Amino acid sequence: MRWVVLAGLVFVLVLMLSTPKRPSPRIGGALQKQLAQQFEQKLEGLESAKQEGVHGQTESFSAEEVNAGLQDMTANADTVMGTGRAEDVEVRIVGVNFIGDEAVGQFIVPRFGKDIYVTMKAHLSAKDGYANLELTSAKIGNLDVPVSMINPRLQQRLQEPSQKERLKLPEFIADMRVESGKLVFVEK
Repeated sequence: MRWVVLAGLVFVLVLMLSTPKRPSPRIGGALQKQLAQQFEQKLEGLESAKQEGVHGQTESFSAEEVNAGLQDMTANADTVMGTGRAEDVEVRIVGVNFIGDEAVGQFIVPRFGKDIYVTMKAHLSAKDGYANLELTSAKIGNLDVPVSMINPRLQQRLQEPSQKERLKLPEFIADMRVESGKLVFVEK
């Protein structure tokens, strides 16, 4: 009986520490720069629509554009966040994808000297000027984890002032959602 329990624990640990498949392919070189520019131009278009008094304009972003934008922001983190602050961030983003009406995000959380991969699926929305996540599934490594185990702690963590500020949407964004495999922002 002890050997069965030990074998089960080893199996669970292997699943938790294994590296899962990326939610989206890597983007590099000139294509990454082009997609990051498209991402930025679309956001600027929404902002200028707000300034011109246009209301309700929407803009769709592909997973590739969002990933390129995230890569660009990560590469320039010291400029955006201030020197040394980027190193304070505990979680690293591997990538995102949009499937149907869900966002899939994969993150690396360093724990106990090992990178642990966390993959989450969620419905996205905007609430009171902040991004809102409704978790629908979660994995640690390749191990499925019940949402009920993770969601309360995730929601608590997202309400912490330092985390909540990172979820603040630009003033010109009224709503966000995932629709037909694309991230959609609605301008105020």
